[in-house]
Amino acid sequence: METRYAYVARLLMEAIADGRYPVGSLLPNEHALADQFAVSRATVRAAMRELQNSGLISRRKSAGTRVEATAASPASGFSQNLESIEAVQQFGAETERHLEGVADIVADADLAASLDCQPGRRWLRVSFLRRIPDSPAALPICWTDVYLDADYGDLLRERVASHSGIYGTLLEAVSGRRIVEIRQRIRAVGVPPSCAAALQAEPGSHALAIRRQYFLSPYSMAEISLSIHPAERYSYQSVLKRQGDTRSKPSS
Repeated sequence: METRYAYVARLLMEAIADGRYPVGSLLPNEHALADQFAVSRATVRAAMRELQNSGLISRRKSAGTRVEATAASPASGFSQNLESIEAVQQFGAETERHLEGVADIVADADLAASLDCQPGRRWLRVSFLRRIPDSPAALPICWTDVYLDADYGDLLRERVASHSGIYGTLLEAVSGRRIVEIRQRIRAVGVPPSCAAALQAEPGSHALAIRRQYFLSPYSMAEISLSIHPAERYSYQSVLKRQGDTRSKPSS
């Protein structure tokens, strides 16, 4: 269930994004917002903290609450020391998602260890294949299970099928909070029998497993994705630079 402060924060975030509160403008005071949304001033203050943590507003005593310039062009990606082709494709339009199932899940001991969460935690699991568009004969790129915080399950379940972008942006929209960190782990595994047929791969054959944990402000884990990439369908590239080296890159 969506909390009251998250509801207020989400509606204010949408109003800022739509230009109803342009950059540099002042938001109504706490009393006015409490009346507008029929909530307490404490709820409004909690919503304001979320927007402030997200960099959308600044608050100064006697000066009001002002919409910041970052609200006009919020960051759409995350800088990483190492980048994978799949991670880049995930943010773009080069691959498409084929939904395989949506289910309510309670993490048992084994799943909790894979997700790095507490056993008994409830999630909405969304399972899908990624494919190259307009290439029906091409093998699937990966199988992914995305685990979304069950507190937002009712709101998310209505939208996951029609949402074409990454689920992190959908989670931000329904929670009214900003993703502040993504942690990534990559390890070698065998293709699990549970998704081998869908991937058209031999069970136990070489693959890479990528786990990404998404943290909403202020640092609460609200999404986890587990992706399985058969080895021959995955490429990983990194660039390492010596610190302090300012030489320009040679032309190709």
